[in-house]
Amino acid sequence: MTVNLAPAPGPKIRPSHFLAPVALAILIAAVLIVVVKVPGSSNSHSAGAKAAQARARRLPRYWTVRPGDTLSQISSKTGLTVAQLEALNPQADPGAIVPGERLTLRRQPPSKSHPKPLGPQYWTVRPGESFGSIAAKTHVNIAKLEELNPALKATTLQPGDRVKLR
Repeated sequence: MTVNLAPAPGPKIRPSHFLAPVALAILIAAVLIVVVKVPGSSNSHSAGAKAAQARARRLPRYWTVRPGDTLSQISSKTGLTVAQLEALNPQADPGAIVPGERLTLRRQPPSKSHPKPLGPQYWTVRPGESFGSIAAKTHVNIAKLEELNPALKATTLQPGDRVKLR
């Protein structure tokens, strides 16, 4: 007797078998994109800020409005946003800029002036002056004057003495 053996049926391949690995791969890719592109963690923001500063340095200080100019057109020509133009030019009516009007395109950087001097370092005593009158004239506290001048006594202060003020 011969028995014919039929091959054993193989497992059925279903689309759901592929769905789980594909979904897992998409999830991993999404997580990697989020981790790599976290706002503030890359240098793209600082590079963008540097590029904006470089553009601002190349801009002229003012824009003279020409016939037909609008804030939107000026914005596209200068690289500034309309909001920036409005903030730099609060006196200008955005809907009615006129030819010949000057619009500010960048703020003037603050001058690198030296700080205000502190005033004189010493005061030469004149006849009739005391620590009190010197303190009033120089706006320095009497106690501070006495602390800075331990060799001088209020009772023996003489014209010509030098009082240290700071």
